Amino acid sequence: MGRLQEEGSSPIHSFRLSTVSASRPTETGMTHEPTGLDLAMKLHYLKVVYIYSAETARDLTVMHVKRPLFPLFEHIPWTIGRFRRNDSGRPFIKCNDCGTRFVESQCDLTVEEWLRVPDRSVDESLVYHQPVGPELAYSPLIYIQMTRFKCGGLAFGLSWAHIMGDPFSLSHFSNLWFRTLAGEEIYCPKPTDLQRGSPNPTSTDKEPGSIKRVDPVGDLWVTPNNSKMTTYSFNVTVNNIKSYFPANEDEFEILSGIIWKCIAKARETCEPVAITIIRSDPNGVKHRAVRNTQLISSVHVDFSVVHANLEDIIKAIGEATDETFLINEIVESGGGILDLIVYGAKLTFVDMSEVDFYEAKVREASPRSVYCNVQGIGDDGAVVVFPGAEEEERCVTLTLPEDEMEKVKWELNKCGLIKALTKNELKGK
Repeated sequence: MGRLQEEGSSPIHSFRLSTVSASRPTETGMTHEPTGLDLAMKLHYLKVVYIYSAETARDLTVMHVKRPLFPLFEHIPWTIGRFRRNDSGRPFIKCNDCGTRFVESQCDLTVEEWLRVPDRSVDESLVYHQPVGPELAYSPLIYIQMTRFKCGGLAFGLSWAHIMGDPFSLSHFSNLWFRTLAGEEIYCPKPTDLQRGSPNPTSTDKEPGSIKRVDPVGDLWVTPNNSKMTTYSFNVTVNNIKSYFPANEDEFEILSGIIWKCIAKARETCEPVAITIIRSDPNGVKHRAVRNTQLISSVHVDFSVVHANLEDIIKAIGEATDETFLINEIVESGGGILDLIVYGAKLTFVDMSEVDFYEAKVREASPRSVYCNVQGIGDDGAVVVFPGAEEEERCVTLTLPEDEMEKVKWELNKCGLIKALTKNELKGK
């Protein structure tokens, strides 16, 4: 389901925009230099939606919600800055306190009515999104949408420029925000020089299989697509996942193998034999800094995925080749001005199952529901896996070309990964 922001076209309406910045001005002349890995994510954006019950959020006002952002932005001033380019064209952030765009909206439904829809891609309409550009000096890097439901419940939807940080960074930002709301003292370390890219990159001719170079996009950071993309979301239990291959304990790899096979069947004569795996770096998670530390790996098989058994597919996924350092070096050796696609350059599987989205507590209550996806996915599509509301539940968001989604849902239905669907549900109606 696409983003519905036009007045009258959805139950979400009455949009009001304002700006939130830091409570104290940032030091004059302060800048933030993205790494090569940061710049590789330039055309992608992370989106997350947190939905809270009326009992939890009814008494929260706009000022209650905005107030904690002021001290938070003091700790991470580059997130409220604006991009510039240096003389060579490489982007950097000028920490000029221009702020984050804050969007207020209303929903004509209750939380219970909203959550009744099984396909949670409807939550896309709770995230206000604009890409960076075409005027870099005026483009916010974060959009926060606060939607009040008819019952008094609240949804917070965040659109986050991926160049700033990975899913753990976004989750960490949200958690700090709500901890500040609760009156806690917070700390957010700035990435150190040791965490930045290599100062003298090694020139390399090897092209990572997990990326795709695109023609220069200029200052409008939008992924070019040849296909119209659509999104579908469903939930599955860990027990259900492991029932397909009990010998393997990694449910993400099992789930990725099942879905890869389903997509290969749907694509018939052009089945994908190469995929990308994006997972969190355990070492990066420990630092809790806002930055990109995810591991990007490539998988290529020399057999037909359609006809292969699941064990061989999962084994190949487990032997994925880490290309993170190589991607960083490619961007650095190109002077930081290359335009790349990572998500969807090849069919991409994203493991967010360890991201602690449900730690974003309001008055000690976890969200009723969390939705997560990536904006700016290339034509090969992506599969995002993240935690469900229950500990043993996983949410899956598929973003694929519109003309193949129905076939993929049919294959997922046949293999038992999703429940039996009506014809209208299969068609996304």
